[in-house]
Amino acid sequence: MRNYNLPAFGSGAGLRIEHFNEILEQRPQFNWFEIISEYFIDRGGFARETFDQIRSLYRVIPHGVCLSIGSTDPLDFVYLKKLKAFLKEVSAPWTSDHLCFTMVDHTNLNELMPLPFTRDSLENVVRRVRVVQDFLEVPFLLENVTRYITVSSREMSEAEFISEILERADCGLLLDITNVHLNSLFHGFDALSFIKSLPLQRVGQIHLAGWEELDNQIVDSHDAPVPENVWELFKETILETGPTSVLIE
Repeated sequence: MRNYNLPAFGSGAGLRIEHFNEILEQRPQFNWFEIISEYFIDRGGFARETFDQIRSLYRVIPHGVCLSIGSTDPLDFVYLKKLKAFLKEVSAPWTSDHLCFTMVDHTNLNELMPLPFTRDSLENVVRRVRVVQDFLEVPFLLENVTRYITVSSREMSEAEFISEILERADCGLLLDITNVHLNSLFHGFDALSFIKSLPLQRVGQIHLAGWEELDNQIVDSHDAPVPENVWELFKETILETGPTSVLIE
């Protein structure tokens, strides 16, 4: 298996509503666009009409932010049913969400909260990923997240945690290289060694982004050019993974 047996679409970009007119007017040379699933599920009117024009010209791949795969709240099957219909509508070759939790006691925290690297947490994620992937009937990728802190409870390393989830749930990895780089700064490890320790045959997509620095604090804002050191890490990584689908956020 290579690239999680998914097609490698090459370079893509994040699609946002404020870019719609420019895209239709200029037809930029991207192979595909990634969309935030929740932005377009149930959306109608002008935004949806324009989105449909764009997806008639480009492949679009949905990426979620609120599945909360690591939560202990029940899975939201109302949302999953809508997502499944949307994936079918846009002929999505795969979908993805974050390896984190966003819900506590049915309350949305509006943050991608890191999980404790414990056996109980791992077992919970594996069970839920299996259910989600079987229900959606398309390949499902998990994205590694930025961790500003390390949750105190841990029984394994982050790389061990991610790797076992991927293997046991039989899902793919959306490898966010910027997140790895930032975590290496926050937590003092070698970014390339971390990446090489993952099951790279399961990487079906890669993310690259920039960040903001405020008062000597790094904020993973995805609103700046990709820094040179992240490009260098990407170049080393792509030699290990082979061709894949790479998104500039």
